[in-house]
Amino acid sequence: MKGVSELYDRHAGSDIYVVGTGASMRVFPRSYFEGRITIGLNMAWRQVPVTYGITIHPDLNIPEFLVGATPHPEIIWVAGRRKCEGLLTAEQLQYACNNFFGFEYDGQRNTQPPHEPSDAGRVISWLERPHGNQLYVWSSIAQTGVNLAANMGAKNVIVVGCDNCALSGNHHAHIQHTRWKGVVPEHRYQQYEEGLSEVRSVMRRRGVNVVSLTPFVSLRDPDGDFGRMCAEVMAPLRLAGEDVAAMVPTDIPSRWKRLAHRIRRLAGLPTTEHLNPSVQGGQAK
Repeated sequence: MKGVSELYDRHAGSDIYVVGTGASMRVFPRSYFEGRITIGLNMAWRQVPVTYGITIHPDLNIPEFLVGATPHPEIIWVAGRRKCEGLLTAEQLQYACNNFFGFEYDGQRNTQPPHEPSDAGRVISWLERPHGNQLYVWSSIAQTGVNLAANMGAKNVIVVGCDNCALSGNHHAHIQHTRWKGVVPEHRYQQYEEGLSEVRSVMRRRGVNVVSLTPFVSLRDPDGDFGRMCAEVMAPLRLAGEDVAAMVPTDIPSRWKRLAHRIRRLAGLPTTEHLNPSVQGGQAK
């Protein structure tokens, strides 16, 4: 697989938008991103057109590997090499090697307990300057996306849809895989915010501005404005089964996993059955 370092300095001095899948993206105008350089996090491609995509879990987020998803060959994907090698079928891995850029994120020994994000990729020196194919990874792929944007030469990195909180009980702009790993969402959101703040601080020293863009006219009551905007653009305030998708932990005994799997299937949510086992010529089979 080509190394992510081949993408460095492609957009020197540019504004690059790092687009997440927070609930605010449900009401964000798609047309805003026309003609802009975007790095979509995980399944952001479902909400807006993206130039690049970045993920640690290619099996869960890349359309070419998902049953029923329309392929998006125009997206330039950047994926964690270890997960590609460990989770993809041989055919999918060959497709990834032919088309994706890979990055590494194991730079030190993980010191965290099982239910906490690994800190093996929480390496500050990787943020301070480009460091080969290594990118900072801690609690959220948003942090990695900002690191990539800076290495690609961005002067200003604008994060969009990285809410680091729920809005009116919504965790995402659409139904998608969620892994809280046995903790309450608020605990994980705090880690998302802490990691992104850490990245922003280092980027400031590097001369790269990191700012957040929202569709809301006030930060006093984002839940209220989210509700108003859902009505304005005729978007659902709540997605059927969103709370189920968000609140069922994955690290639970197998009998509860079977029950969770059944609930998700009845609610029409993605399950492991929906992952595409193979790819033929870039088309989902």
